Amino acid sequence: MFDSTKEDLKDILRDADAGKLQLPDFQRSYVWTDEDVRSLVASIAKGFPVGALLTLQTGSEVAFKPRLIAGVPEKDVEPSELLLDGQQRITSLYQCTFSKSAVRTTLQNKKKVQVERHYYIDIKRSINGDADLYEAIVGVPADRVLRTNFGKDVSLDVSSPELEYANDMFPLDQSFDSKDWFYGWRDYWKPQDRDVVDLEKDFYRQVLERIERYKMPIIRLDKSNSREAICLVFEKVNVGGKKLDAFELLTAVYASSKFDLREAWSGEAPKPNKKKKDLNPGIKKRLVGGDFPRRVLRPIENTDFIQSCTLLHTRELRLEKEAAGAAGKELPQISCNRQALLGLPLTAFSKHQPAVERGFIATAEFLNEQKIISERDVPYSSQVNALASLFATLGKHADTLPAKEKITRWFWAGALGELYGGGSETRMARDLHELVPWIQGNGPVPQTIGDAIFQQDRLRSLRGRMSAAYKAIHALLMRHGCRDFIHGKSVELMTFFESKMDVHHIFPRDWCVKQGIDKKVYDSIINKTPLSKKSNIIIGGVAPSVYLAKIEKRSGISSVDLDELLHSHLIEPSYLRADDFQGFFDARMTALSSLIGDAIGKTVVLDHGTNELEIEVGDDESEVEGL
Repeated sequence: MFDSTKEDLKDILRDADAGKLQLPDFQRSYVWTDEDVRSLVASIAKGFPVGALLTLQTGSEVAFKPRLIAGVPEKDVEPSELLLDGQQRITSLYQCTFSKSAVRTTLQNKKKVQVERHYYIDIKRSINGDADLYEAIVGVPADRVLRTNFGKDVSLDVSSPELEYANDMFPLDQSFDSKDWFYGWRDYWKPQDRDVVDLEKDFYRQVLERIERYKMPIIRLDKSNSREAICLVFEKVNVGGKKLDAFELLTAVYASSKFDLREAWSGEAPKPNKKKKDLNPGIKKRLVGGDFPRRVLRPIENTDFIQSCTLLHTRELRLEKEAAGAAGKELPQISCNRQALLGLPLTAFSKHQPAVERGFIATAEFLNEQKIISERDVPYSSQVNALASLFATLGKHADTLPAKEKITRWFWAGALGELYGGGSETRMARDLHELVPWIQGNGPVPQTIGDAIFQQDRLRSLRGRMSAAYKAIHALLMRHGCRDFIHGKSVELMTFFESKMDVHHIFPRDWCVKQGIDKKVYDSIINKTPLSKKSNIIIGGVAPSVYLAKIEKRSGISSVDLDELLHSHLIEPSYLRADDFQGFFDARMTALSSLIGDAIGKTVVLDHGTNELEIEVGDDESEVEGL
């Protein structure tokens, strides 16, 4: 599986220069700063450990696309090893101690600005026991002239070997072949009666010899390791760098088959000889759409799409085994966990991509039908992935009325039962496995529907829109047909955005505060309902009896018709007209419980209690009141 050893730094850098050691293409670019480079060289020159490298023997089942280490001259050569961890260290050491070209790096406080540097060690300062070796390492511009005072004054000029000798500045790019430089240094000073032999010996023994003989630990993964093992090991050891998700790792794997997964997702870059209309717009753009965007799909990530493809692929593998007579533990699991994602073959991605695209588009249509129109009102993003996988699997069989009714019941059970929170991969896989036969009429009710429970008391604690159940009830009221207090329109795609629909207080916050009503009570979903921005402004912060009279006067609506609008929100008008908060609160809690029960297909539980202490962190919604 792996072995560990130590190798001379010189040999490692020689392999990088020859192209025997390369990087997998998914590695991020070289990003170290001038300060990082100097600090690393100082540690090497002191003989300090700088961490082990992790390499992978090529020729395994993981055919990562390779690329040369930054700074290595272009060459067409197949590597024998890929550097999985240690890119920044090896690139820095290669460029400043092995390559004769300038190091392209950044400055600590200007990371978006690149500079080119050559590195030197101030010989006399480096062997001064009182000095910090880091301070003796100097980076100079590509022309080897260090300037100050906005470029007007020269503080150090080492632009020729003679000037290097004169300033006792050893060029780090001579570290592994220093003999000629030291000859030149001695010859330069000999006519001036300065003997630098002792200085050379001290410098070599205290600094340069440590660089020349430095041994770096290497952990080598052999080619027998699986794709999943290699990717997981890489992520575990790469704690100091950018974490790579499954999509990026698959991009690297697919690249060896000449398929650009990133381009497939994000779209084709503009090309000189290709018209814009002929470019591939990318999966994400096709999902969201252009002129009339599917807003609920805007948050979809590339890993979400891969997850749905993986669900279809692993289900297909299970059905094939089942058809071959396998049963019980012999059957592979339907899965979309990280290991399964990393095992998704390019052939399976290509096969399922079209159906999954259609599945996500069908999901957007379904959510809009449920009055979930804005991306911030989606209860669970993971349930969107599950829906897309379901629609992709069922295809046209999802379009029948019985199928839609079952999908709808399952959706509200998952959202209102708050079952699609963290660690939802297992539930997604189980639901796909159970939903398809249930919808097709030859399977039992899925476990998610059985698991769904809604306690009536939960309505009291739903106060912020970050909660999935809060978002679900907001949508459920609009699905029920609630109509705006001012314009009387029900919520459709156009009215939602034109009227800036959101959840607002029924008994205004300012009025509740003046009445001494507890914030935890008046901020609950029981005292909130979907309204247009205009309605919310007219409501202001006054008593309901006052703002209802104001609405009737301004809009010319009759009390009977306004009462009808209030009923559409499950609000009993008599309590608002009497400014009876408690009567309103109790009646609406009962009405909302009935609405939720109808959605999940079971009675709301009147008992209350929680499995663990829940800590309030505040209400994150913004409202306009008291205007």
